[in-house]
Amino acid sequence: MGGLILRVLGGCALLAITEGILLVVLLSAVIVERESAQLARHSQELLTSSSRLERLLVDVETGGRGFLLTGDERFLEPWNTARAAIPAESVNLQRLSDTPEQRDQSRRITQGIESYVARYSVPMVGAARRNDPSVRSVAAIDDGRRRVDLIRTDFERLDLTERGVAVARDEQAAATAGQAVVAVAAGVAGSVLLILLFAGYMTRAVIRPVRRAAAMADRLAGGELATRIPETGAAEIRTLERSFNKMGRSLEQNRDELTQFADEQAALRRVATLVAHAEPPPAVFTAVTEEAGRVLGADGTRLLRYEADGTATTVASWGAAGCEVVVGARVRLDAESVASQVLRTDEPARIEGVVEALGGDVRSAVGVPILVEGALWGVMKALSTRDEPLPEDTENRFANFTDLVATAIANTQARADLAASRVRVVAAADETRRRIERDLHDGIQQRLVSLALDLRAAEAGVPAELPGLRSELSEVASGLAAAVDELREIARGIHPAILSEGGLGPALRALARRSAIPVELDVQVGSRLAPSVEVAAYYTVAEALANATKHARASVVRVEAAVRGDRLHVAVRDDGVGGADPARGSGLIGLTDRIEALEGRMTVASPPGLGTSLKVELPLGVDE
Repeated sequence: MGGLILRVLGGCALLAITEGILLVVLLSAVIVERESAQLARHSQELLTSSSRLERLLVDVETGGRGFLLTGDERFLEPWNTARAAIPAESVNLQRLSDTPEQRDQSRRITQGIESYVARYSVPMVGAARRNDPSVRSVAAIDDGRRRVDLIRTDFERLDLTERGVAVARDEQAAATAGQAVVAVAAGVAGSVLLILLFAGYMTRAVIRPVRRAAAMADRLAGGELATRIPETGAAEIRTLERSFNKMGRSLEQNRDELTQFADEQAALRRVATLVAHAEPPPAVFTAVTEEAGRVLGADGTRLLRYEADGTATTVASWGAAGCEVVVGARVRLDAESVASQVLRTDEPARIEGVVEALGGDVRSAVGVPILVEGALWGVMKALSTRDEPLPEDTENRFANFTDLVATAIANTQARADLAASRVRVVAAADETRRRIERDLHDGIQQRLVSLALDLRAAEAGVPAELPGLRSELSEVASGLAAAVDELREIARGIHPAILSEGGLGPALRALARRSAIPVELDVQVGSRLAPSVEVAAYYTVAEALANATKHARASVVRVEAAVRGDRLHVAVRDDGVGGADPARGSGLIGLTDRIEALEGRMTVASPPGLGTSLKVELPLGVDE
């Protein structure tokens, strides 16, 4: 009993140490997360200040250029406002720059802006007020555009630098959090395992032997010949257990052979059902190891996955043999172990009677390779602590279970690859829309605006004796203005700028204002969401409003968007004729693909005469 007490005290001490380590790991993770959040806020402030300063530069450039081209003093209002705000914003940007590289980039930006304003914009405006014709020359305007482009290049470098630092910081924080999760999970698993081992040991060593011996005698006397008792007792109890088992074994030997075959088929059927239902791999691994161990009569089964560094990871474990193995733990492969032999030969392996190579009380072991699409993935081991070796047909019977494991792994990988592919396709499409909208806005649209200003300037300079030419120039300028408006509408349809700049709430309000049907809008989204979530929600509402306008004959549409818990809920309901069939609309099919790629869910209810209701749920924690 002294030995048992010492074991219990030692186990309690080990459990206390494990819990202390868990608390330390959790505290470290909390500290790292807090520091990461502070640095992220600082990065956002720096990028926001840079963006404001860049917008002020654009206001100075466009206001000055507009005055140079038209002579209209109204263009100088934003010019004067931006000039007055630039010094303070420049100081703020330099204050927020805390690394040598950021300070150098900020200094170049502020110096470039000061030089542009003092040496170009202000002199050019002064010359324009003196009616100096040289300020409206192409060379003078190109010089100003070149200066601004150089400064904007510095802005882009600062933005890339800060975003690179933020990405590296986020990756480090994520790695730290991942390590903490793994450590905590391992610690919790270890604590649970220790508790179970203690309870199991006391039950097996003290209580079970006596109770089972009494129950065994009563059942054999009543004719229950299939009853067996584990031979785990000590001294006379073990002798009594062995005697009862010999009597029962001599009567049940023939029936056991038939029962064994039936049990094996039932176990394979249960595992195959899990595979067919696409259960997660951990559930299949656990079921396979348990079912295989029970059918083969092994004392323990282990499922190991080979790693590239020559080690193996325990992905499932069952039975009493080698209880020190923890699921998820890395193990080194001894040269003589069955796992090493399988790794070298890709063939089943067997070891008998080599206790040093197997460890613990294991007397024999059998390993069978797991091949996934022709490549060696891992090994399944059967362990026995008994003196007699495992049956000779263990390898062949094990192969039936390893085939099911390989099928489950291949199916899971295929599903994961498909889901990842859908996410990449949606992300690529969204990025293409954003790029096209940006190119239209920053390129063609700006060029058309510049041409319209040039035409208005030319119109203003036409002599009074040429009214026909003045009229023609006015018509051309009006046509350009209409083209700019049409281009803005096209760009807004490709990827609305208000969605990128203002977020989901302003974008939905813009949709509601443009809708041909009255829209009741209820948006409860307080902060920015992941871009992919905002885009999916926006296009969901846009498609629903378009369908209601074209087909529903509705008098009002209600749009609701709210964040509840960790999900965004969007609902669009109309009081139209109903009867919509989602399978017949390519727009809804495309939305379904987009939402499912983000692991979301969309439902459509459209009973005839009762309107149409579209509901979408999107998880907020989307991986961009």
